Amino acid sequence: MSLALIFKSAARFELEEAVAWYEEQQAGLGREFALEVFAALERAQANPEFFARVLGRARKIRLRHFSKYSVYFAVKEDALAVLAVFHGARNPTELRQRLK
Repeated sequence: MSLALIFKSAARFELEEAVAWYEEQQAGLGREFALEVFAALERAQANPEFFARVLGRARKIRLRHFSKYSVYFAVKEDALAVLAVFHGARNPTELRQRLK
């Protein structure tokens, strides 16, 4: 059985912001970004232990095509909680605070 997918509000905002930015750069690119994020999350739902722990219970998925982005998640009971959709150039201190 697949884990339910729950986005923390900050992670949902980051996803929406990135999709909008990519869409401004090129029509369809935002959709491509979103599809890659959700494909990565499907892999995590199927096998969350496959992904490396980074801090506490948080695990990291590095996107393939949009390689500057990583998705951070944690398994909580019967759900996969998306904690961040984070660009690698952003301040890592902010990310560490959210993953605690």
